[in-house]
Amino acid sequence: MKVSLVIAAFNHGRFLAEALDSAIGQTLGGVEIVVVDDGSTDDTQAVLARYAGRIRVVRQPNRGLAAARNTGLATARGAYVSFLDADDVLMPTKLADQVAVLERAPTVGWTYCDVLIETTATGAQTRASERFGYAARMLEGWLFPELIHGNFIPAIAPLVRRPVLDAAGGFDERLTALEDWDLWLRLSLISEARYSPAVLVRYRVHPGGMSEDRSRMDGNRFRVLDKLCRTRPAALEGLGAAGRRIIADTHNWLGKEAYARGDWTEARRRFAASLVTVPWQRQAPVLLGLSLVRAGTRPRPSEPTTGPR
Repeated sequence: MKVSLVIAAFNHGRFLAEALDSAIGQTLGGVEIVVVDDGSTDDTQAVLARYAGRIRVVRQPNRGLAAARNTGLATARGAYVSFLDADDVLMPTKLADQVAVLERAPTVGWTYCDVLIETTATGAQTRASERFGYAARMLEGWLFPELIHGNFIPAIAPLVRRPVLDAAGGFDERLTALEDWDLWLRLSLISEARYSPAVLVRYRVHPGGMSEDRSRMDGNRFRVLDKLCRTRPAALEGLGAAGRRIIADTHNWLGKEAYARGDWTEARRRFAASLVTVPWQRQAPVLLGLSLVRAGTRPRPSEPTTGPR
């Protein structure tokens, strides 16, 4: 089995047939298609039944996107792994082109392509390379210094060698967003990547999707960064002043979150860590002082809650 394609499905029955047709229609032969139905309550099961014999289906109670992908990974048997969400579409040569990239570069662990991002409410389309500002350059090699500033690789874009994916670990099921960015960051620290400028995937953005929930996205973003601060501090410190600023901003955001819920011990710890990392700040010393005197009191509504600064 050369390639496993893991498809996470939750209540996207109206799109699922198009996604499955694009998976089955790949020019690369012998693709294992693993669909994880993450507790769908719509017509997902009926759609899947039409593809019996051509796909492998795993059903589980709803546990979220990261858990569904991990279930798919536990089932997949391919030497390479790619991901597809139930509302997105692969171009016919996606997997064949990406396998060719990795077989030409045996020391490279993963590859990713450009993506056509489609806003379903308006029909507007743009390339990921244009939206994220790398259309004029090839972002490849050791991607960590670029990826740390934000995710520019949609989850459906990469193809990863299975041993490299196993070494990085699966998706973090504690995250309710940006679980793909978290995994790409870990991959980028252990293996080089190759980039293909070809648009090989169509990625749909729906109204009310998780990317529009800024509070949720910010919370997950800083939890991803906090995990890096704890587990790979040298990687951030190796970025110099930019890395120290990221560490300080992470402590500040989580410190303000702790302050808002009245956890003065955690707030003090966070603001102190921020100031040790970047001493010359305007707001962190004030918040540290406030957290020192607020023990036993509740923060007033006018006092700070969240935010990276």
